[in-house]
Amino acid sequence: MTVAFKLAGGVLTVGAGGLLGLMVAESYRAREHELAAWITALTALQTEISFGHTRLGQAMRRAGLASGGAPARVLESAADLLEAGETGGVGECLAAALGARPGQQKNEIDALVVLGRRLGTSDAADQARHIGLAIHRLEGFRAKAEDAAARNCRVWSSIGFLLGGMLTLALL
Repeated sequence: MTVAFKLAGGVLTVGAGGLLGLMVAESYRAREHELAAWITALTALQTEISFGHTRLGQAMRRAGLASGGAPARVLESAADLLEAGETGGVGECLAAALGARPGQQKNEIDALVVLGRRLGTSDAADQARHIGLAIHRLEGFRAKAEDAAARNCRVWSSIGFLLGGMLTLALL
C-alpha cells in the first residue's frame, strides 16, 4: 500500500513540476503572440486611417476587432475614453486603457503611448507614417520575444519535469 502511495505521489510531483515548466514556457509564447496581435491591430488601424478615412474612435474599434485578444480590449477601451472626452488626447486614452498590464514590457507600452500622442494631431499620411514606425518598433520587440521563446521554451519544459523528478527521488 505504501509503495502505491509513493508511486502516486511521485507521478503527481513529476506532473506538477512539468506543468509548472510548461506554464513558464507558454508565457514566452504568449508574449510573442500578443506582440503579433498588436502588429495586426496597428496595421489595420493604419489601413483604416489611410484608406477608410474613418473617425479615430471607430478606426480603433475596427482595428481591435481585426486583431482580437488583448489589443481588441485595449483599443475598445481607448476608443470609449476618447469618445467620452474624459481624458486628454489619444495618447492619454491609450495609456489609461493600457494601464499596468502584466506581461507587457515598458518599452512596448511606451511605443504605443508615443504613437497615441501622434494620432489625431495631423493628416492621414502623417498618422500612417507614425503607425508604420510603431509597427517597426513592435516588430523588433517581437523578434526579440521570438528569440527568447525559441531559447527558453524547450529549456523550461525540460527543467520542470527534471525538477519534479529530482524532488521525487529526494523524497523517496
